[in-house]
Amino acid sequence: MKGNRKKRLLAAALCAILVFALAACGSSGGAPASTDTPADGGSAAAPAAAGKGEIVIGFAAPLTGPLAIFMGPTPWVENICLDAINNAMGGIEIDGAKIPVRVVYADTESDSNKAMEVATKLVTDDKVDILVGAWTPVGTNPISAVAERYEVPAFVFGAPEESWMEGGPYHWAAGMNFNYDLLCTDVVAMWDKLDTNKKVGYVFDTDVDGTTGREVYNSLLDGTGYEVFDPGAYTIGTTDYTSIISKLKDADCDIITADMITPDFATFWKQCRQYGYIPKVCTINKGMHYEADVEGLDSNGGDGITFSSLWDKNFPFSSPLLGLSCTEIADKWQSENEGYYPYSIGYDVAMYDILYDALGRAGTLEKGAVLQALLDTDIETVFGGLSFNENQCMQVPAVATQWLPGAEFAFEKTVVSSVTFPAIPSHDPVIIPAATQD
Repeated sequence: MKGNRKKRLLAAALCAILVFALAACGSSGGAPASTDTPADGGSAAAPAAAGKGEIVIGFAAPLTGPLAIFMGPTPWVENICLDAINNAMGGIEIDGAKIPVRVVYADTESDSNKAMEVATKLVTDDKVDILVGAWTPVGTNPISAVAERYEVPAFVFGAPEESWMEGGPYHWAAGMNFNYDLLCTDVVAMWDKLDTNKKVGYVFDTDVDGTTGREVYNSLLDGTGYEVFDPGAYTIGTTDYTSIISKLKDADCDIITADMITPDFATFWKQCRQYGYIPKVCTINKGMHYEADVEGLDSNGGDGITFSSLWDKNFPFSSPLLGLSCTEIADKWQSENEGYYPYSIGYDVAMYDILYDALGRAGTLEKGAVLQALLDTDIETVFGGLSFNENQCMQVPAVATQWLPGAEFAFEKTVVSSVTFPAIPSHDPVIIPAATQD
């Protein structure tokens, strides 16, 4: 049973994060506008030559397609980080001379096959010194496979560790990813803080992630005093949830946990209010990660919604490269851009923190030395202290968070449980104000 559960968990983590990306319409998006594009054709990569005039990072990224949402802050982060490296610090010392860093982008089109194709061209044609791949296993896994094939160091991020390890074990690829089990653990710890009847209602779809969601929470809640109620699965794209809502209400569920894409949850939540059923706690993964998604719910329905956040401005950490705290970075974004800060800023900044540190310690572009320096990383960054575990993965926080009305924006998020990363301060969650339960 454990083996089957683990396999289904890995598949579900991939499906869940992909569906979230497909659903997160209307949120802060965009993609880097770079003139640095890979050439066509090519042959196997040559070793880095001594005396190169620049360090070339090849970033295979979802510049178009549904995953492009994650790239929204990337041009802004690149601008401030490369300004710090190339201008303020004069570059990175390689073979006794400081040289600048240049990033070459290649569009994966949010497709795993395309990701492998363009990552290969970055290696064979552009002769990049290090590969970067990001956002969901669609980006991390094929880029890691290319790194292994061509023996080029790679740094990938933004996927569940368990799903990334489906392609492992790795030698040339290193990851910065969140752990799916830890994420769910924080959600349950958040529920523990609230005064509820401990009856948990599931709203899971018929796909593999819905099936595994049941198994994950059943395992976590077993023997904890929580009572689980499952009204049955729904099909993605359903427009009428009244049967499920009626069963949840009759079962007197104070808590519901739902893995739903943005439009499905918007429909479900509207019908909950129409039916006169608002639970005390609603934890929605996938579709409520961006402020615009929450603001888009009818009648201020986002007040009190809980979810799992992958980076927050209130993390008590700083970027060593920029000399700015998480709060200062998020505030800087908001002062220079429209809208509430996107959480993916944290991943982009951490990437530059880590690569700047590793390349500087390597002092050479010889690929084996760059890889070893990367794997030896032990650094304080915007995710706190990071180093690689036995999977060659840095585990970054994924903590329980709540959307509440904000002072500057319609909704702002607050960390409400961080038991898996106790250095992150958290607050007591707020019962959803419109709850109809006694």
